[in-house]
Amino acid sequence: MKAAGVHVMIMTKLVKSLFHTIVTLGAVSPALAQAPDPCRAGGFEVKTFDSQLGGSGKAFDDAGSYRPGYHWYRWNWFNVTPKKHLSRMHSDGSLSAQGGFDGALVSAARSPEPPGFVGTAFGGGACVKIVLRFSPLRIAPSEGHPSFWAMSKEHLDGSGDDRWPGKSADFTHFAEWDILEYYKAAPPGFLSSWIDWFGPYIREGEVKFEGQTCRRPFCKRAASFVPVPGAFPGSTNWDEWQTVTGVWTPATAVRPGCIQTFLNDIPIAPRQCWKSLAAPRERMEEYLDFSVIDRHHMTLVISSGRLPIFVRSVEVYQESARDNLAN
Repeated sequence: MKAAGVHVMIMTKLVKSLFHTIVTLGAVSPALAQAPDPCRAGGFEVKTFDSQLGGSGKAFDDAGSYRPGYHWYRWNWFNVTPKKHLSRMHSDGSLSAQGGFDGALVSAARSPEPPGFVGTAFGGGACVKIVLRFSPLRIAPSEGHPSFWAMSKEHLDGSGDDRWPGKSADFTHFAEWDILEYYKAAPPGFLSSWIDWFGPYIREGEVKFEGQTCRRPFCKRAASFVPVPGAFPGSTNWDEWQTVTGVWTPATAVRPGCIQTFLNDIPIAPRQCWKSLAAPRERMEEYLDFSVIDRHHMTLVISSGRLPIFVRSVEVYQESARDNLAN
């Protein structure tokens, strides 16, 4: 009887262990299944950043501590002193930003402590999903516009890691990925862009470089893609919560890299792509095809002008977090 009791105890422990394993796996599998369709199509199913702004107190560094562990900080790059009243958390759990760089929010910010930053900058490709709203009121372009975008941390941090190999120390090359910009185009007003910034810093005016007229702050090669006819629902109400998703798939030796933007999981414009790693590049313009994004780490930015942008959540899906920089 004693042996039988021991046997029952052992079987009970095994069943409990198996149940715990199933529950644990069950907790992981839904996370993978929750990846939006555009993310899964790009091969990104691991959620590496989950900023549900109505939840954890670690979502937003409201006090301006610039300590590790938060999802969002006020922009303090380039020696900007942020104005606290321009970015704040609201009672419904949303986060708002306005007032240009003085009120912008970033996923990674400058820190005086090693390694020189706090937050997360994303590398190796990513699918970024943001739930946002803003007033679609038409205002003067000089008053700014709601936008969700990203820039190379290698440039923001002033480390010099944005230098173009083989050129002078002040010759930079870095990426800006504009996932959403509103009111920089004719109605419906939605615009996405990529920008290759390069060359030495232009303090004022303009300079000529290889036949190109460059205006401050740097030379650039860029392209914008507006919605294809019929792709943008005319009933879209930006005063209501909308989901915008940006997908960045890095190039491999056999496959080109691409970016694409989606509204509520519907592609807004064709993919914009650059050459595979094995493709030959000889002229400078062949390097200015946005492939620099694959070598850098992107800091996410939420910003607006006179009118605020409101954000409810931001999620990032990747193959893994191995290429990210986080502190």
